Amino acid sequence: MLVYTEARPGLLKASCVALGFFDGVHPGHQAVIKKAVDEARRLDIASGVVTFYDHPRGLTRGQAPQLLTVIEQRLDLFEALGVDHAMVLTFSEELCRLSPREYVENVLLGSMGAKSISVGHNHHFGRNREGDANLLRQYGQEDDFVVHVADMVFVDGLEVSSSRIRQLIEQKDMPLAASLLSRPYAVRGTIVGGAQRGRKIGFPTANVSAAFNQLIPPPGVYAGYIRQAKDGPSLLQPMPCVINIGYRPTFSEEVKQNKENPLTVEAHVLDFEGDLYDQTLEVQFVQYLRGEIKFEGIKQLVDQIASDCQSARCYLAACT
Repeated sequence: MLVYTEARPGLLKASCVALGFFDGVHPGHQAVIKKAVDEARRLDIASGVVTFYDHPRGLTRGQAPQLLTVIEQRLDLFEALGVDHAMVLTFSEELCRLSPREYVENVLLGSMGAKSISVGHNHHFGRNREGDANLLRQYGQEDDFVVHVADMVFVDGLEVSSSRIRQLIEQKDMPLAASLLSRPYAVRGTIVGGAQRGRKIGFPTANVSAAFNQLIPPPGVYAGYIRQAKDGPSLLQPMPCVINIGYRPTFSEEVKQNKENPLTVEAHVLDFEGDLYDQTLEVQFVQYLRGEIKFEGIKQLVDQIASDCQSARCYLAACT
């Protein structure tokens, strides 16, 4: 998949395009993207996605939601769906000022050569979100392109939306969030060095420096998996792990004295010996196990971690 970061005239002669921010790339988003891919194959032309690096609400409303998927994750998912080209635009003030007509003419037609455009049922575009599916259809009649509007998607009777998935993650309902996402929720980040407290007590952890503005689940202990990002080196397969998110209450005085960043995402990989430093990995959250606890001593902490590891093994084995 080829990735472009600006809308240059004549970039593609002809394509079928899916429009949207697509945070999460959940089944509703997948329906929009798959329609563009299917149409491109039918017409024997390129398929494309036009999206944004940052969430548009950051500029239009002054505050963007925390992301379910950073741009690297979205691009990997687009490619897995068969997309040939992705245009990732910065949602600048200049772009924000384009009228719906200017946006269609400059970006979708002039740059992508759109012959077919796929959007979600609630998609808006152009200055002040003035454009919608009906206006896009009107432009299509004038400029000879076809518009496909995807219906709302439901999973187990629930409407699928990025906001609902965020809510479920914040409620620590990881199985239902996974159902609506079509995969476990995953945080991507680089493994960085820590204080090595886990290693000293027999449970070494990979400290995840999460990508900026990515939604971190609430503090607690989770069962899940750690796996390499698409562009990462060498975890050959997803490895089961116990994930702790929190403020290290048992070591709170030591942390305070060292002035460390209090919130951490740490994964103890089960049955693994190796060095993951500096690798870009994804931590998948499968099940919430318990809340964060302040222990009176190291022995109680070690015993609880051992119990958490056993709980994670049992849960993950039952899920496979």
